[in-house]
Amino acid sequence: MRTALQILYGAGLTLGACAALGVLILANLRGRLRRTEYAVLAFLCGSAAMSLLIFLLGTVHLVRRGVLQALAAALIAGAVWVHRQRGGAERLPPLPRLWSGLLIAVMAVFGFQYFFHALAPEVSPDGSAYHLEVVGAYARANGLVPIPTNMYASLSQGIEMLFLCAYVFGRNSAAAMVHFAFLLALPLLLVCYGRRFGYPGAGAFAAIAVFACPLAGIDGVSAYNDVALAAAAFGVYYLFRIWEDGRDNRVLALAGVLAGYCYALKYTGAFVIPLLLALAAWRAGREWWKALLIAGLPAAALVAPWLVKNWLWAGNPLAPFFNRWFPNPFTTVSFELDYRANMAVMQDGSSRWAGLWDALVSGHQSQGAIGPLFILAPVALLALRSSEGRRLLAFALVLLPGYISNFGARFLLPLLPFLSLGMGMALQRPTAVLPLLAAAHAVISMPAMLPKYLHPYAWRLDVPPFAAALRRIPEEEFIARRLPAYPAARKLDQVLPGVQMVYGVSGVPQAYTRHTILIFYQSALGHQLREFLMTARERAEEVLLNYRYSFAPRAVRKIRLLQTGPRAAGEWSMAEMRVWRNGAELPRSPRWRLDARPNPWEVQSAFDNNLVTRWFSREPVRPGMWVEIDFGSMETVDALTVEAGLWQPVALRVEGIAESGSWVELARQAQESHVQPQRGRRRAAMAEFKARGVHYLIVHDNEEIAEDLQRNAAYWGITEVFEIGAMRLYRIL
Repeated sequence: MRTALQILYGAGLTLGACAALGVLILANLRGRLRRTEYAVLAFLCGSAAMSLLIFLLGTVHLVRRGVLQALAAALIAGAVWVHRQRGGAERLPPLPRLWSGLLIAVMAVFGFQYFFHALAPEVSPDGSAYHLEVVGAYARANGLVPIPTNMYASLSQGIEMLFLCAYVFGRNSAAAMVHFAFLLALPLLLVCYGRRFGYPGAGAFAAIAVFACPLAGIDGVSAYNDVALAAAAFGVYYLFRIWEDGRDNRVLALAGVLAGYCYALKYTGAFVIPLLLALAAWRAGREWWKALLIAGLPAAALVAPWLVKNWLWAGNPLAPFFNRWFPNPFTTVSFELDYRANMAVMQDGSSRWAGLWDALVSGHQSQGAIGPLFILAPVALLALRSSEGRRLLAFALVLLPGYISNFGARFLLPLLPFLSLGMGMALQRPTAVLPLLAAAHAVISMPAMLPKYLHPYAWRLDVPPFAAALRRIPEEEFIARRLPAYPAARKLDQVLPGVQMVYGVSGVPQAYTRHTILIFYQSALGHQLREFLMTARERAEEVLLNYRYSFAPRAVRKIRLLQTGPRAAGEWSMAEMRVWRNGAELPRSPRWRLDARPNPWEVQSAFDNNLVTRWFSREPVRPGMWVEIDFGSMETVDALTVEAGLWQPVALRVEGIAESGSWVELARQAQESHVQPQRGRRRAAMAEFKARGVHYLIVHDNEEIAEDLQRNAAYWGITEVFEIGAMRLYRIL
């Protein structure tokens, strides 16, 4: 029970600080906003500002309990004082009695269940992995630190800053409780919208549609960010509509704050910013430039910190994407292209239409379902008949690219408030349709009903875990039942000193260990380590050829291998590059300067006499790629050899810089021969691991390489540290 109280304290302190800061920000707007909408918008705007404050505290490593408690106390005291000075706000027009009763019933029933799910130990796939892994690393460092081993640490982390504040006091479940607050705020704001703008039935319908949505429920009670983005995006629209009616520029500035917060919450929220600016400029008429400044500057203030952080730590302000524009050693172009391609298609290869149907009624391939109600979403197009409907659907449209770029159904969640309102507006007549649809949606979305139509492996809620939430059963026992690799994660903390880098052939819940788990698809380093394991098991003489380029002896200061062929889908790679004179290899010298375009960071791998390592272009082949040696002085050479893979999509030529200072062609044609067998490949791979600071591997027995590691442990140079739940940890000797 003590743990549950700590969770509630951490979440309550964070949410109280957000709401209080929002009250201070909205203090001068109390006369323009009504009571409930004032409270919800204060929470949303305060969350945006609080996120920025935690970011700033993190940059100076002041994310400490005392500092956070003092900050929250000061904000809450200030908000109480302002509230007493300003008095209460007016009420919005009341809901019809039918809708009021239905809404209260749905929010009470679902809210009760959601609360205990959020309070239970955090076991969501991404929450127990990168969302809270990053938060845990920041908490241990009392602030922000570079995490180059995980591409997800480069994503904007607006809600993770709030998670961080709650985590310091209540750990992982406190973070989930923070996200749950956004799940509560969103339907309230939808209801307020309907009451303010004359669509009470549509607003209440949308509130029930979103709040009872199966995927919104489980996402909103987990340490995710999708529901928070949905709430912030609708907050932008709400504030824009208030500004449009009253032309109070303070309201437009707040819309800009929330638009910037959409980007801070999730990259796909960035599309909200240009839409807000365009609409504001359009409605401002001749003073369009003023509207752009009023909305754009606050948005920029919320966006800029994440751009600067990535520029300084990842060498790419838009990391982990757009790496062709901003080359860096942490995320490669090829990885980005593969990642985008994989996220944009269904896992089973089915069409996007099949994927959309899965996202509606199955949730298997789409990692959750939004519910059969949204089969009726096309009727929202009927709302285009009104200007209000056109504005709503414009916001839905700019959020659609998030789903197009990622098949996961949760990328549809930010669209649901706008689609639901559009559906509500289109189906207002006859009056019985909307209440019946809302009631039916609520019934079939109850956690007890979901197994009747969702796929058994769909991500969904089940019966509320009351005992686990109140910690009447051990937290470790509950998590281990949901996350089979959890015991291994905890064992790592017990047996390994300090903070170690562990290569995860098999994944473990990263949020539940202090150690850095390297996963191959999360960083260039992780991908490179995976390649070492793969090449160590190959016979070099079967996968490599020696390509020899011979030419007349020539004195050159630089020599390079240039790719002259057309663009192709594959990568260019090589294991070794050597230069020769009179039949003897030119000894490599510390005076040499090695370079490559692209990917200069791995060029040394082509000059280390190790066939396990490779230099890769790390992007699709194109003309103009090269690998270069600057000798530092004139050297006479007559051949260049490359040990590289078979069937590469390249056409190469050797060039040199002679005394003239310009590049001249030396050779185009290569003679092929087999490379000599190389012994000790497995141990050489482990040496590369150690050279990069990785001294441990963890692997599940069902992995393809697991048997090889066990049977040939002596050849690999590893020893088993522990085995638990079919997970084995090896130490590199």
